[in-house]
Amino acid sequence: MNINSVLEYARWAGVGVGIFWANYAGSSPAEQFSIITAWTVLAVAGLSGVESLFFGKSASKISGYGGGGGGYQRQSGINNLALALACVLAYALGWGTMAQAALMSTLLIFLIISAANHAYSAFREGNRNLRNLLRPVLTALLVAMVLPYMIAALS
Repeated sequence: MNINSVLEYARWAGVGVGIFWANYAGSSPAEQFSIITAWTVLAVAGLSGVESLFFGKSASKISGYGGGGGGYQRQSGINNLALALACVLAYALGWGTMAQAALMSTLLIFLIISAANHAYSAFREGNRNLRNLLRPVLTALLVAMVLPYMIAALS
């Protein structure tokens, strides 16, 4: 198993831990959503940013996009790390539920658009590797799991 596979599993494991921990330790919808946001944004955006910046060529190959990983991959990684760092700032500075909702919304919108890109690549371009086929399904599952917590926290 290579580092990219470890990071892929770690992203989804981080989301799972966040949802579990929110239900175990969260005493209110806002607290549960806060826990889920921290774990999800840091696991998905943070680890994706690290992967793009440091392991971009192998990530590009695994996704079936050849051995790219140049400036565009770096730029995408920087954007993901910026989102993760904004999440750290929001928690460190106590910006609250609205900031967390903005960060989570940004992540979910990115993932939905990214999932559409993976589906397009799989079905229109014939790039049917496992990552391209699973990304839309896992994204839909993540959105379906996170939205009820977000809605409850904002109500």
